Amino acid sequence: MKQLSHENNFIYLCGALIALLFSASLVPELSGTWGEDLFSLVSLLMIVVSLKSIHTDVTWKKSLYIILLFLLIVNILGKIFHFGAISYFNLALLLFFFIGSFWRAYKQILFEGEVDTNKIIGSLSLYLLLGLAWTIIYLMLFQLDPTAFSGLETDTWKQNFAQMAYYSFVTLTTLGYGDVLPKNHVAQFFVYMEAIVGVFYMAIIVSSLISLRLANLKKKD
Repeated sequence: MKQLSHENNFIYLCGALIALLFSASLVPELSGTWGEDLFSLVSLLMIVVSLKSIHTDVTWKKSLYIILLFLLIVNILGKIFHFGAISYFNLALLLFFFIGSFWRAYKQILFEGEVDTNKIIGSLSLYLLLGLAWTIIYLMLFQLDPTAFSGLETDTWKQNFAQMAYYSFVTLTTLGYGDVLPKNHVAQFFVYMEAIVGVFYMAIIVSSLISLRLANLKKKD
């Protein structure tokens, strides 16, 4: 395995995000709490990979250490106690992580260095971070109001993560299969906002990367 560097950092980040999504898909399939424990472990490892792969300022690194510590504490407490507040705190930490990672990775992809394979994979990482951020928002809404979405079973947020992530990415890509639907106005607002962001992502981020690539080629000529 190659040593992590600025030439392959987004490959590791993208792999960690895909691993998170895959572990979430195993939660409903594994008996007992094995699936949830696996998902919690992968979540912590994902933050560690992000800490190493996204080159950023000291403030964000300290924030990641704090998130990592609190997530570890929250997951331990969640095994002992079953308060709703623990779930909201866990989700809030993940949301902060996804949004913060998106912002810092975005600046590195568009404003630092030349466009290469690593940055193209980085743009995929940004797309995954967007879908995951909205996944957390939907899970929060569903925790607050179990009737906010149809097509979902009322269960722990970890049990619902895979299906909500599926719905989030279906919305982000504007596919809209219709098996899961928003049922109140707040949920509908976040759904159409995600669809708008998904369309603009393709129009702005991808076109910006192409423009940067062409500009780099002209400089070499």
